[in-house]
Amino acid sequence: MSDLHTLVYVSTATRLMTEAELEVLLLGAVEQNNKNNVTGVLLYNNGDFMQCLEGPEPILRETFRRITDSRQHSGIICLFDEKISKRSFSDWHMGYAQPTKSQMLALSSALWEKTADIFTGKEKECEGLILLKDFWGRR
Repeated sequence: MSDLHTLVYVSTATRLMTEAELEVLLLGAVEQNNKNNVTGVLLYNNGDFMQCLEGPEPILRETFRRITDSRQHSGIICLFDEKISKRSFSDWHMGYAQPTKSQMLALSSALWEKTADIFTGKEKECEGLILLKDFWGRR
């Protein structure tokens, strides 16, 4: 049985970050995630963050604890926290993009719950994760 997990959260920066500050943040995340077998993507727009993390559940719990303890952002809301069978961002120890304000709003306000297919009764992937993967693939 796979121990893979994914976690998606949104937050607000305590202050606007410069490109240099974002680069330092990303380099640290890539190094840490590479060491811990964590993949995912980080989106940032004008002070708003959205991050998707994938990896072994115990590692993600520790990573998310560090994130929630950070003073770089506040208002952290976990949108999605589920077991997964495979990674969506396996090539990215921390991919990064700057979506537009409307793209960020669409992603953060999407349905982030798994639902059942009305015809088969099988669980469907959540709308938010589908939109995030679509955004990432088209950027």
